[in-house]
Amino acid sequence: MISVGIAQPTLDTIRSEFRKKPHPFVTLNSRNSFVNNEIVNVFGIKAGLKYGNKLRLGIGYNQLYNPPKNLNENFEYINELGKPYIISKGLKFYYFSATVEYVFYQTKHWEIGMPLQLGVGESYYQFELNGVKTKTNRNVNLIYEPAISVEYKIFKWVGVGADFGYRFMFANTKKLNQQLNSPIVTFDLMIYYREIFKSLFPNTKLAKRI
Repeated sequence: MISVGIAQPTLDTIRSEFRKKPHPFVTLNSRNSFVNNEIVNVFGIKAGLKYGNKLRLGIGYNQLYNPPKNLNENFEYINELGKPYIISKGLKFYYFSATVEYVFYQTKHWEIGMPLQLGVGESYYQFELNGVKTKTNRNVNLIYEPAISVEYKIFKWVGVGADFGYRFMFANTKKLNQQLNSPIVTFDLMIYYREIFKSLFPNTKLAKRI
């Protein structure tokens, strides 16, 4: 029988991590999810501070990237000559986010954490007519994204990771006629820049500080 001890994120452990020297981090990712059963990508950028080895705080920006054309909504437009034609409106959404992540299991190679992301943003349709972009069906969204993250350090400089979670998007879906709540899966290639810098410049003052 194999048992694994999991450290719970108590107030004492969180306070203990906050006493440690913070280090900045920046991450880019593309999260796979669904809108109306169609696979879509949400591009994200996040920056923040890592306290010790267990606690990360960050802020970020997230945006729906290049959604499938069949998520578009079409409408008929009649021009100044009275001729009708079809215009396609593309689905868009974006949100700003705040993230907190606690790592509850850690070994030499493995790391398992619980990232929680809260966001606020906007969803809408957009079309272009006579060179002018117009937004319709605009809607303010609140986003709640709990997840589990798994990271495996292949060797000192490089690792791989995956996040498994769910996006709860609180919005007036009748305005968009789209289902925005969805499971989320992210796969990452991890580059440990601190370890690279320490290995390349081991005797510098900066290497000893980071």
